Amino acid sequence: MTWGILLALSAALIYGFLGICFEVAGKRAYNVWDVILIKQFTGFAIGLGCTTLLGWNVLDWKLVGLGAIGAVAYVTTLAAYLVASRDKNIAVNWTIVNLSVVVPIVLSVIWFGDAFTVSKFLGVVLTILSIVLISGPFSRGTAKVSAGSSWVFYISLAFLLNGVLVIIFRFVPQQEGALFTVYFYGISLLLVLPYKAAADRKWRFSRGIVVVSVGGAVTHWSGIMLTIAALAAVGRVSQQTGIIVYPITNGLVIPVGVVLGVLLLKQRVNRRTLIGVGVGVAALVCLFLP
Repeated sequence: MTWGILLALSAALIYGFLGICFEVAGKRAYNVWDVILIKQFTGFAIGLGCTTLLGWNVLDWKLVGLGAIGAVAYVTTLAAYLVASRDKNIAVNWTIVNLSVVVPIVLSVIWFGDAFTVSKFLGVVLTILSIVLISGPFSRGTAKVSAGSSWVFYISLAFLLNGVLVIIFRFVPQQEGALFTVYFYGISLLLVLPYKAAADRKWRFSRGIVVVSVGGAVTHWSGIMLTIAALAAVGRVSQQTGIIVYPITNGLVIPVGVVLGVLLLKQRVNRRTLIGVGVGVAALVCLFLP
């Protein structure tokens, strides 16, 4: 159990740096498809290299299916998130996208008849309250209201689709984690190429885009592997795998991202946003209480 928790804590820290990479890409208004293309290609290369070294070259259709679902959801999520990151800081965007863990929980209650306990109800209420608090009111004026509406659309899209990714890792065996990343990044790369070709055919990338995208790939790939390992380690000793792991990987990563944003990017966080972040972390704890 202790080893699994340590792995989950490591994943939360790594994901915090992933948030920083996305924040830099968003604030510098880097071309969305350039960032995703380089990031997914790098992740594919890392996964392929590890799989080759470990000798896991067996075609697994289950992992192909999971990789395809994850690729579609992730490419759309990341594109929407990068656009949303141009308008608000990491404290706002990172909190909302990680609160998306509420999506699979609500769906499990609606579609599979899981028990909707008082703690889960409170978690849903706190999730909504957190989003309202950290989103904040938009200033009057046509341009500002338009920008605010655009941000709401993109961050909502990222929120909803990221919820799909939360549950996929539970179905990936730990020993096949690297192989899963080959399918996940490889399929997403194939999805991005047509968009990149349609948007522009300039294949020369600036140093800044390459550094941020590669950094995002390394942190994302590492976070995926650590999350899969944490789920497997906790699953060997407990039936409450998600209840133990997800509050750490999806909950602790929120304040980690905010702190890193303040320390590394010198971003300012107002009192309302800080309260919203705290409420968001409390919401995740409530959602995963038995």
